[in-house]
Amino acid sequence: MIRGEYRPPRAGNPSARRRVADEVMAGALTAEEVLRRYCTLVYADTGSYQETGRRLGLDRRTVREKIDARLLEDLRRDG
Repeated sequence: MIRGEYRPPRAGNPSARRRVADEVMAGALTAEEVLRRYCTLVYADTGSYQETGRRLGLDRRTVREKIDARLLEDLRRDG
């Protein structure tokens, strides 16, 4: 409100993080899909392949290969 922006949560459209958590809890993902989504979540927070790799114990090149561009876009949109 102070910045003149307000984005209320969309009722029926859960955030990207919530969707990932729901998919993991439901056992609906393969191990590769879990790795891709987790790398993307951490990368969205760090903004760095190097730092993401350090935190996850992976090579930065592996992290770069695993990033899910569509999920990353959704995460950035969710803010």
